[in-house]
Amino acid sequence: MLCIKVKNIDAELTKKYLVKQKLLDTRYKVYAKNSFIYFPVLSKPKVKPRNFRFGFEDITFEPKGTRTDMVKRFIESHKERAKSFDILGNIAIVDTEPELVKKLAAAILKSNPNVMTVVRKGGAVSGVYRTRKYVYVAGKRDYTADYRENGCVFRFNINKTFFSTRLSYERKRITDLSKNGENVVVMFAGVGPFAIEIAKKNPKSKIVAIELNKFAHRYMLDNIRINKVKNVDPICADVAKVSKKYKNFAERIVMPLPKDSASFMNHALKMAGKECTFHYYAFGPSGDPYKESMDMLEKIARKNRRRFRVVFKRIVRPYSKNTVEIVLDFVMKRI
Repeated sequence: MLCIKVKNIDAELTKKYLVKQKLLDTRYKVYAKNSFIYFPVLSKPKVKPRNFRFGFEDITFEPKGTRTDMVKRFIESHKERAKSFDILGNIAIVDTEPELVKKLAAAILKSNPNVMTVVRKGGAVSGVYRTRKYVYVAGKRDYTADYRENGCVFRFNINKTFFSTRLSYERKRITDLSKNGENVVVMFAGVGPFAIEIAKKNPKSKIVAIELNKFAHRYMLDNIRINKVKNVDPICADVAKVSKKYKNFAERIVMPLPKDSASFMNHALKMAGKECTFHYYAFGPSGDPYKESMDMLEKIARKNRRRFRVVFKRIVRPYSKNTVEIVLDFVMKRI
C-alpha cells in the first residue's frame, strides 16, 4: 500500500501534517526501519508542502494489533515453555527453552520494529556487580540498550551492568514521593535510573549516586549528560568506604540491593540526617515476606538510638517459587 517515507528527524512534523490533512491511514501501524519512518497514507497530498522532505513507496503494512497478537499467540500456544520476555528499548531479552528461542525471537523482531536485537539469559545474576551474561539469538549483534522510562533515557551495556525494567514502577513511585530541595543518597546506583529520575523531577535537590561497578559508573555519567541533569553527584566507590564523607547528609536514602541491603544499614545510618526516609529492598519468604526485615531493622534502630516507623510496604515482584522481593519505606529519627 502507499506510504510516505521520511527520515527520523522529520517524522513528527510529517505526522502532524498528515493528520491535519486527514491523509494518515490510522488502520495500520507506522513502520520504522533503519533511520526512516514509513507512514501509511490514504492518498498522495495534492500539493507537496514547502520544506517537507519525503518520498513515496509502496510496501505492505499490517493492521494494528496483529503484530503484538503474533507474539501473544506464540507464547500462549507454547504455554510455560515459552515463558516471557522483556524489552529494553532496542533489545529484547527472552527466557525460554532452547528449541523455542529462535522462533520466539523471530516473532518478537517481526512484532516490534523498534527491537533490533534479541538475546537470551545465559545464567543467573551473580558477582559483586550483580550482572548477568546474555547470549545473542537474532537481529543485530549489539548489547548496548537505549531504553526510555518515565521521561528519561538510559544507555547501558546489558552484559556489563545491572538494569531491571521491573523496577520502573518503583522508580516512578519514589520519584513522586521525593521533595524538591531534599538531600538524597542512592546506594548501588547502577547506571543512574533512580538518581536521574529523582533529579529531573526535583532540580533543587542534591542527589549522591554511589556505584562500585566502573562500567555502570561510566554509563551513569553518559546518562546524566543525555538527560541534562545538573544535580547528581556520581561516585564510583564502595559505599562502605565513602559513607563517612556524607555523614548526616541525607533526608532520603534509596537502597535497591535486595540481596545485601541489610549488611549496609550501618553505612546508610552514617549518611542519614536527624530524620531520614529509607526505601529498603529485600527478599523474603512468600508466606510472611516482611517479618524478618522488620525485626532486623527494629533491632538496628534500638542499637543506634533511633525511632523506627514503617510508612509503606509492598511486594515488588515474585523472585522464585517461595521467595518475593519486597520494599519497605520507613523513617528513622534520632532520639
